[in-house]
Amino acid sequence: MKNTPKRKQRNKPGVVLFTAVAVMLMLSILLTATVSYVSVNRTKTNDNYKSKQAYLTASSTLESFINQIQTDTAPTNDPTAKAQQKKAIDNLKKLASANSGKGTTTNVSYNGSNGKSDNIGTTKITVAQEGTSVANIVVTCETTYLGKTEKVAAHISTQSVTKPAEYTNTIELVGNGGAAYDNLYVIGDMAGINNTTGKVYRFTNNTSIYGSYLMYGSLEVSTQPLIMLKPSLVDEKQGSTVTISENLDVSNEFHINSTMARADGYNYVNIGQKLSTSNHMDVGSSGFDVDLFCCEANIGGNDYTQYGNFYVYKGAGAYNGDATFGAAGQTINGSLYVEGDLNVTKSLKVTGSVYVTGTITGKDKIVCTASNIHEGAVLSKAGRDAKPQIPVSADAYVYYPEDFFMSNDTNVTTISDQYQAFYDGSNTKTFNTFASDWTNVDYTLTELIDLTGTGAKTPVTSRYKLRITSSCTWASDLSFNDYGNGSRILVDVSDSSGDIVIRLQNGLNLGAEWSPVIVVRNRSTIIDTTTGDRKYNCYFVSDSGSAITLNGIDSVTGKSQHSGSSACNYSFKGLKVFDYDTYVRMFDSSVLNNTKGNPGLPQSGFVLNPTSVDVAGSYRPKNSSIIFLFGENTTLNATDQSFFQGSFYSPQAIVNIATSGLGGLVVTDSAGGKMTVQCCAVGVVIANSFGNANTAFYVYTKPSTTSVMQNAKGDKDDYAYGYELDRYDHY
Repeated sequence: MKNTPKRKQRNKPGVVLFTAVAVMLMLSILLTATVSYVSVNRTKTNDNYKSKQAYLTASSTLESFINQIQTDTAPTNDPTAKAQQKKAIDNLKKLASANSGKGTTTNVSYNGSNGKSDNIGTTKITVAQEGTSVANIVVTCETTYLGKTEKVAAHISTQSVTKPAEYTNTIELVGNGGAAYDNLYVIGDMAGINNTTGKVYRFTNNTSIYGSYLMYGSLEVSTQPLIMLKPSLVDEKQGSTVTISENLDVSNEFHINSTMARADGYNYVNIGQKLSTSNHMDVGSSGFDVDLFCCEANIGGNDYTQYGNFYVYKGAGAYNGDATFGAAGQTINGSLYVEGDLNVTKSLKVTGSVYVTGTITGKDKIVCTASNIHEGAVLSKAGRDAKPQIPVSADAYVYYPEDFFMSNDTNVTTISDQYQAFYDGSNTKTFNTFASDWTNVDYTLTELIDLTGTGAKTPVTSRYKLRITSSCTWASDLSFNDYGNGSRILVDVSDSSGDIVIRLQNGLNLGAEWSPVIVVRNRSTIIDTTTGDRKYNCYFVSDSGSAITLNGIDSVTGKSQHSGSSACNYSFKGLKVFDYDTYVRMFDSSVLNNTKGNPGLPQSGFVLNPTSVDVAGSYRPKNSSIIFLFGENTTLNATDQSFFQGSFYSPQAIVNIATSGLGGLVVTDSAGGKMTVQCCAVGVVIANSFGNANTAFYVYTKPSTTSVMQNAKGDKDDYAYGYELDRYDHY
């Protein structure tokens, strides 16, 4: 609330206190466009307080009205609630624009706590435009009580802005091709969001996901992969799920387990088409049920074991909800629901009930209490038994790195001036430019830092071979003798530097003999009060050229169109990129005092916390201010223990991180459980295509909400509908 004037005191006799049952018009109020009652607590009035009573009645009615608007437009991610939200704001605008902007006036009635009508004055509410735009609305309440009239007003600015981006996946594939994962370990959620039919993803060699998985296409499984459903790293109150829009084919062991007891809304596997197994598969465990939904099932080969309910419901096309169970050993520790026909060819143990809409073949092979087997059943598909919806599509990316490079719209980007300066000749700086300034060479930094999280600060000294303090190009012009062999390079973001944009010169190829260590320190003092993120960020951008043209927003897809982006190729061996605040906690003084060399393993006692809650004895990084923006047709190859702490936004680029990463990193979950990993990246990786090799862990951390990535995502019709209360007036 802005500019709220001091109100008259309300703790004196004659004050009427209001509770909004529904003040008027719109969802509850806003959607109905009818007058409702306001509930009041009956309070004895006195003629000496006529004016005060009129004021209190008007102001309390107005506040109830405004509070209801706030309730009806509260932020939400639920599609149904979002539609209601939009409808509420649209109806408010409709009321205001009536009568050529003079608005709509309605009389309000009141009833007391005993349900009977209370005569506490006559009140009318007017919703009208303020000025010529319906985006600005004034709501006026005028009350007359025993001959005294008081009027109050609220001035509102309605808002319909593109939804800020939410990045919930550690790895997200945007392209329309399939992918194969080899020894990939993901701490956090993973997704393949391009809804192109026929794609096939493959899990091999112990690929494991510790979170949720959403993919459009089919999944083929071999060599003992694991999905461990864990609490969301975005919101610890939420659970996790597995969603596969087409088929799941298990030819070798596949384990889908959970660390959470089942509750409505999570712990399920939802397959849009067919489940086929020819080797061992287990779902859930004792005390940790995981339900499974599909539209056709063919369970064969070796064991199938599940703790939870198994649902086979009809789907689109030829999927009739039929199920065949013919595995050598098969147990459902729960109930089985089949909307089509059930065929049991080998012993099937079901601890709950069996419900089949069609016919059962091989009923004698079902090990279940006879009275619990129901043929010709009617399935309720309600509550727990309701099949989860597979979203038609994931949130679309509206803007691409090219928009951030070239757009003049400050609502889209803050870095286009810095990017274009590389091509108009106004910024010719390279890393070597800073190496020519002795104040940036062999740089020593001492800073007071709270290392323990207790508020007590201690001086921490770290040393760097080179410091970068403004936007520049990372070119191949540094001296190897001076800057090879793992040189530490500090990128120092401050209020004076603003956003630092580092262009990677096309073709930059640094072998293992270079193995640079980049440390990004962000000390900009302008802080987002909602998220705590600093205003300025560090961007590593592709050398995509200045011939890019932005061709507007596609009217069908709602996505920005561009052309003319130059292809880029990068190859790094042993490159490591750290956030400074993590770096000085991860390593001890023996590492921090060196200006060169592989930093090695994190120090004993360092525990990284990627969750949304504090965990004792761990360090939880802030949202990452290190952003990699790679344009269309860019390819990054990073090998030989490379490590990235930052977020990749490369929806039309290829990111190959074929590396065992940083060894010995201890990661905790919200319950304090720990695991030691070989970590390749801490952040999010969004790419058209993604490749990995070796044992590679990727750990989730959000990108900064002040970065340009915040503007990238959201469907063209996906808005945050709301309002801002500018001020109250009393006339």
